[in-house]
Amino acid sequence: MPQQQPNGEARSEQAAKTIVQSHPQSSQDPLAASGGNTSRPGITFAAQDRLPQLPIPDLESTCKKYLDSLRPLQSPKEHRDTQVAVKEFLKTDGPELQEKLKKYASGRSNYIEQFCKSVLENDDHYCC
Repeated sequence: MPQQQPNGEARSEQAAKTIVQSHPQSSQDPLAASGGNTSRPGITFAAQDRLPQLPIPDLESTCKKYLDSLRPLQSPKEHRDTQVAVKEFLKTDGPELQEKLKKYASGRSNYIEQFCKSVLENDDHYCC
């Protein structure tokens, strides 16, 4: 059922689509207007190849930051359970995955870029 706006007009999905379609294509998708692969590299990425390689954070430090960021979002029991899971991860899969990441990152100036592209291609609600 359409929602009522303060000005008395109904708000519906079809009305929103109509409004979006009334705007030029370039304003609907500004990134598409850049010319895609045919555009020239601009000043933003001009020195990309000369930048130092992104460092891979220490695994224990990353896990500590992960736990710290979850603390305000979890109950005490949830946080204890997460701490146990993180300790287990550090003893089992963590070190092996860290080494695989280091191997993957060697020779790349930005080891995160491909992961960001994959996320954006599959779901445009997330961005690195």
